[in-house]
Amino acid sequence: MNLITLIGFIIVPVKLEEFYVEQELDMDSEALIIFMKESLSMESEIYIYPIEETDDDLVYEKNGIKFIQFFPLDYALELINSDLQLMNKGLTDQAIAERLLEYRLKDA
Repeated sequence: MNLITLIGFIIVPVKLEEFYVEQELDMDSEALIIFMKESLSMESEIYIYPIEETDDDLVYEKNGIKFIQFFPLDYALELINSDLQLMNKGLTDQAIAERLLEYRLKDA
């Protein structure tokens, strides 16, 4: 899954709930963190780890693979809904993903 696919799941509440179940995410975690495999890019594979596993490190290594923290899942939703005001503007999932990535690379 890449960032565009993830956006399609997380901006729709019903799909978000299905995503949690499908990905077997730990709902008891203090925070779920979105990581990108190897680099921060639109093409990077997305992984979500509980903060307890990653210690909130910006770079997390697992099985010899480097993962770079994108955002906590809740924070990404907050950015989309409030801070960057990307919802209900008719933007595509790709446009939202590009804006989030741009924000992460330049402003965060």
